[in-house]
Amino acid sequence: MNTAQPRRGDQDEHDAARMIGFLRASMRSQAERIVDTPTGFAVFSDTYRHSYDHNKFVVTDTGDLRAVSDTAERVLAAEGCAHRSIVVHDERLGELLAPQLLETRHLHVRDVLMRHDGQPADRPADPAVIVAEIALDELRDADRDTWQTELPQVSAEVIEQLVDRRVTRLRAAPQVTFLGVRDEHGRVVAHADLYLDAAAGIAQIEDVQTRPAHQGRGLARAVLDTALRRARHAGCDMVFLEASVEDWPRRFYARLGFREIAVTHLFTRLPA
Repeated sequence: MNTAQPRRGDQDEHDAARMIGFLRASMRSQAERIVDTPTGFAVFSDTYRHSYDHNKFVVTDTGDLRAVSDTAERVLAAEGCAHRSIVVHDERLGELLAPQLLETRHLHVRDVLMRHDGQPADRPADPAVIVAEIALDELRDADRDTWQTELPQVSAEVIEQLVDRRVTRLRAAPQVTFLGVRDEHGRVVAHADLYLDAAAGIAQIEDVQTRPAHQGRGLARAVLDTALRRARHAGCDMVFLEASVEDWPRRFYARLGFREIAVTHLFTRLPA
């Protein structure tokens, strides 16, 4: 019997495959309609037509580059999508696809998948910060404020769809919990989503947010610490999150014990 331990690189590849499998299953479970092709699959939602997350193409094949991009374009166009959103979970394939997609006016964003390795954070969370489960509807105001700040040019209809779409996250995993911190008036001022599949031993932390006026007080740290403890208590040996390569939270997550495992790509073309 071979009892040799896998090399670190092999383990990272195995972990990345588990994360990607979890993400793809989550995308499919939130979709109203799925179109499978030899090069990938597309998810669609008639209810949330303005949501790029719910109307996109996910590349799963590492074969012919032209076939990949042509298929994504054809499938998204056939559904009448005004935008284009293409997700590539393979780092090398994403880099190879980038030149031709950039030529067709796609924007390119790289994300990192980060796994918590069980190492302690650089400092503990403040025990005085109370983190509790919160209801989905309690996040509507925070979501609306976030989207109005990030997308000041879009219509009220688009903003409301982006707020309303959160309900689909209840289908994103077998167990979904919204964790947050309330201020003295009961308003949610920091929060994160916890998606958990105890049977598979994997959990994802997503959408970590703190209202600007409450940043710098350790609230996100407390929310993340609670999410980690809940995932471990449920028996998850893997807890991960996604972060933009370009944004500062990537460094914050590293201080909390998350390690970068893989790079993914998102290509987006805005409506004409």
